Amino acid sequence: MRKKHSHMPEILLVLLGVILIGTALYHILPDYLDNKKSADTYQTLEEKYLEAKEPETEADTREPKKDWWATDVTVAFDALKKENEEIIGWLRFDDADDLHISYPVLYSGDDEKYLRSDIYGEEHIAGSLFLEGKSKPDFSDYYSIIYGHNMRDGSMFGDLDLYKETDFWKNHQYFTLYTENMAYRYQIFSSQMASMSGKVFRIGYIPGKEYEDFIDEMVQDSLIETGIHSESSSRILTLSTCTGNGYDSRMTVHAVCIDEQTTDPDRLL
Repeated sequence: MRKKHSHMPEILLVLLGVILIGTALYHILPDYLDNKKSADTYQTLEEKYLEAKEPETEADTREPKKDWWATDVTVAFDALKKENEEIIGWLRFDDADDLHISYPVLYSGDDEKYLRSDIYGEEHIAGSLFLEGKSKPDFSDYYSIIYGHNMRDGSMFGDLDLYKETDFWKNHQYFTLYTENMAYRYQIFSSQMASMSGKVFRIGYIPGKEYEDFIDEMVQDSLIETGIHSESSSRILTLSTCTGNGYDSRMTVHAVCIDEQTTDPDRLL
């Protein structure tokens, strides 16, 4: 007589597969849902409070007009600050198709408050973009730092890793910081892996030898070749995110303010 074939090994393999899939979902799904909720929140804010018109172009060159970033992009701060009065700005990169960094910037003076919470105080892994607590919230410092998480899906400051390559920088050099009454235009001139205990994370620089030496180091240690060297009288904004290589290491992108325009209707009259 032929022995009956046992299906027990196949059944055990199926059960093992189900257990492994379930375990993976248990660990992955909560983070995925959390990130999606956070992304939906910021997308809603952008759609509701930021208006970006198609930039007007010069008649002869068909290139965007020089000041399009100040005239064709508006942020409804009066309404936005009703969501959270600690919103002090909106950071927006030009090239939304290649990298989408467009978020409100918050300031509380406490570098922990928005590390893992959104503008409504709801806890999320992605947190919020926030200005260094020792910086002046009106961005009048010669040197300021904005922090954001390096998310795997590229959200928040996840796309800053793209600035490890000079070729990428060549086509994505600019971003704008909007405040209630001003638009500040920045050009990226350096990126580097920086130590949290180093000069990059010091606040209080003023024009002079120390600031000049610091700028020299940012240029010398840069991962990209830009050919740009800002002056010690320039205002510089650093964008900082984590690297996954330990607490002390940060990916930083340094930009110099090359222009500023008022967005206050009363001052434009």
